[in-house]
Amino acid sequence: MSKIKLKSLYAKALHHSEFGQLIVRLFEDLGSSTLNPDDDLKAKKLFTVLQDQLPMYNAGLNQVKASEESEAIARLDEERDSGMQALRDSLKPYRNAKNQEEADAYKKLQLLLSEYKNVENASYEAETNQITQLINRLESSDFSNGVAVLAIGKFVNHLSVSNVAFNSLFAQRSFKTSQKTVLDMKSLRKALAGDYKRLTNYILAMASVEENEESYYKDMLALINNGRAYFSDVIVSRRLAQ
Repeated sequence: MSKIKLKSLYAKALHHSEFGQLIVRLFEDLGSSTLNPDDDLKAKKLFTVLQDQLPMYNAGLNQVKASEESEAIARLDEERDSGMQALRDSLKPYRNAKNQEEADAYKKLQLLLSEYKNVENASYEAETNQITQLINRLESSDFSNGVAVLAIGKFVNHLSVSNVAFNSLFAQRSFKTSQKTVLDMKSLRKALAGDYKRLTNYILAMASVEENEESYYKDMLALINNGRAYFSDVIVSRRLAQ
């Protein structure tokens, strides 16, 4: 019996529009198949929750497409997300430091950064506030010596500059649009991704315990994997083109 598994997909590398299309394709493939979510009420509920989010998600995409400022904000957000990852990566060379001062600085700063583990997944405003707080702490007397010891000041500075740049443009856009609804694509995507993960994990779990080689859940998993394989190839193709 072949191993039951979910096709690997680094979904974070998908653009917002591509991630939305991943969900759309899931429902298109489902509609073209003989599989019926009604055959499992739990699966049906998960599919419904996912589908109900698509109109708002698509509205957010349309809003981004309609606004050059929104596109610029998304780019600046990606830049500060990259800056956050670069700061984390800058500590890695010191994981096994033999020098006691470096080892102590690594442990202290690693513990600090662990408090901001999922900051990139927060809403725009929340991420700005958390990164600002992190920068202030890194520049304080409690942590500045460790930053100097590990010579990672340039990474702290880059994150600070990118966060300020993001907040400056975001504040301008917020003022201009204060009289109308502005959708936060990061929050919308986080919710959609969470429900997609719950659905795929459920189907995977059910398929894994079924004994028959051909079954409802295994067929459903194959359908899901078909879409994931396509978008996994999209990511690979984009990286090769860079």
